[in-house]
Amino acid sequence: MLKEIRAGLRAFLLADSAIAAEVGGERIHGVKLPAGTLPGPTIVYHQISEDTDRTLDGPSGLVISRMQLDAWAETSDDAHRLGLLVKERLDGYRGPMGSGVSLVQVQGVFSEDARADYDSSANLHRVSRDYFMSHEER
Repeated sequence: MLKEIRAGLRAFLLADSAIAAEVGGERIHGVKLPAGTLPGPTIVYHQISEDTDRTLDGPSGLVISRMQLDAWAETSDDAHRLGLLVKERLDGYRGPMGSGVSLVQVQGVFSEDARADYDSSANLHRVSRDYFMSHEER
C-alpha cells in the first residue's frame, strides 16, 4: 500500500503544543481555507508536486514532495508568527510523521522559499512557505 504525507503532516503539526494552541487544536486544512474557519490563525497545506525516486530496479520507495504551507490570520503579525512556528517545527526535521496508518518516515524537510500577501476578498493576511519533504512512499 502506498503512503502519502498529508495526514502525517497534519498530525505532526498538531502534536506541537505551540502550533496547536495557535490553531485551536484543529484549524489545519488541506488545499483551501474553508469558509467560516476563522477567527483564529489557520494553516492550509497543499502538495505542489511529487518527484518519485527510482533505480534501475524500479521505484526506490522514496519521494520528494514539494508542500506549500500557508499561515492565515486576521493580522500580519499573527500570520508571520504562525508561519515561523511552522518553519521551526518542520525545517531540518527527520523522523516519523503521523501515527497508525498515517505514519510516514521522513528523511528530511527543508524550507525553500517564503512570501507574504493580503487577500482583500477574505480580509486575511497570509504567509506562505514551500518545503521539500523527502519521505517514504512504500
